[in-house]
Amino acid sequence: MKYEFKKTGEIYTLTVDNLMMDYENHRLLREVESMIIEDSHKYFIISLEKLAFINSVGLSFLIAVLTKSRNAGGETIIVNVNEKITQLLVMTKLHSIFTVCDSTEDGIKTLQASMPSNVIFNN
Repeated sequence: MKYEFKKTGEIYTLTVDNLMMDYENHRLLREVESMIIEDSHKYFIISLEKLAFINSVGLSFLIAVLTKSRNAGGETIIVNVNEKITQLLVMTKLHSIFTVCDSTEDGIKTLQASMPSNVIFNN
């Protein structure tokens, strides 16, 4: 699995190329947990632009990041979702718990709008 974090103000964008491997997902989830606990980062965008499809292991990862960020008072948005993954989110009814945006830029704007006014947003 290859992944990359990019910081924009208080928002971290995570781009992944594979979410099919449980062990690697757990390792990445520990990194996200560390960011939340140690660095107080709680706003995440997960870009799925490099994924052709996703399985239950990947869905579990997305749910785990969403839960951890919300429990810390933040939010997680998924972006760049292809048609197959969108259909899966609808079939599993996960589309009702995730905010899905077309692009990373839209995700950033959506998160900025939902952040408390005391959060300073720096580019």
